[in-house]
Formats: sequence, C-alpha cells, structure tokens
Amino acid sequence: MAFIVVSGALSACGTEGSPVLEEESALESSEAPLLGTVTCLLGTTTISFSPPITNEPRDTTVSGSGTLTNCVAVLADPVISGTTGFAPALRRNYTCDSLLGISGGSVTVTWNTGETSQLSLTQVVVQGGTTTRTTQQIGTVVSGKYAGATAVRTLVFVVADLENACASPEGLAQYTSTQTLVLTLIP
Repeated sequence: MAFIVVSGALSACGTEGSPVLEEESALESSEAPLLGTVTCLLGTTTISFSPPITNEPRDTTVSGSGTLTNCVAVLADPVISGTTGFAPALRRNYTCDSLLGISGGSVTVTWNTGETSQLSLTQVVVQGGTTTRTTQQIGTVVSGKYAGATAVRTLVFVVADLENACASPEGLAQYTSTQTLVLTLIP
C-alpha cells in the first residue's frame, strides 16, 4: 500500500510543461558554459621539403602532415583525435634558418568526427635549447569546427637532426617533431 501512496505522490509533483520544469530549463540555459578548451597533448608532424633545404638559400616546396591523439574537450564539442596538414607551398630563398623564424601559415585539422578546423597561425620561437628546440604557432580557428577559438600549436624537435641534415650535401628533405594543440573557445 505504501508503494501506491509514494507513486501517487511522485506523479503529483509535476507534469510535463509545469512551471517547475520551465524554471529549471531557464536556469540551465542561463548557466551555459562561457569558456571551453580542446587539448591534444600527444602528436607528431612531419614537414617535407622538395628539393631538400640547406644552409644556402633555395626555392623549395614545403608540405606537412601529422596526427593528434588523446584529445580532451572540456565544455566543448568532444573530439578524441585528429590529423593535421597543410597544402604544399612554394617558399622562395628558404634555408634551414628559415625554419626557426617568425612566419605565418595555415593548418587544417581533420577531427575523428570527420569535421575540420582551418587554423591561421604565426610561428614564434619559444625556447632554443642545445638538444631540442620548441616553437609555438599562435593564432585562431578561422573556419569549421571551433571557429573563433584561439589556437596554440607547439612543436618540439631535435636540434642535431636539423643541423646535421642541413650541413650535409643532400640537405634536409624532411623532419619529424612532436606536436600539441590547445584551442580555447570564448563564445
């Protein structure tokens, strides 16, 4: 008998469209997240040069592709991984030193969901060590998933790999570095 009384009391607490439920919906929408992040802390990227670059200036076509894994979205549309890439681009009078300079470019991220984000980035050198070098590319997501978010892409590579290849007669045909990506969304 107690079950029937409790059941009747619960059904009397509210029905669809009742003022109590409408107030809860209004409260939820007023507390919508104001900030979100997407962080991909594991990844690699390979940058290729055709013809290979050296310490002497030459025209070369630069292209790149890579992966991002272990992505975590907080208060943002979820993703878990992605691929990165940029279309081949001709660079005039390019040298190995050009790799470390301030430069701009765009990178496309294709997420595991099939959606893409087009990033416009400017590279700045963050830390120049003797064994590894870290560069950061800072910019925004100009279109696609997470459009309007700020973007920080960090690349870390081994200095000796670049120096040895750049000093060789063959030159540097490609190099691989780790990469991370952090997007910050501010609606």
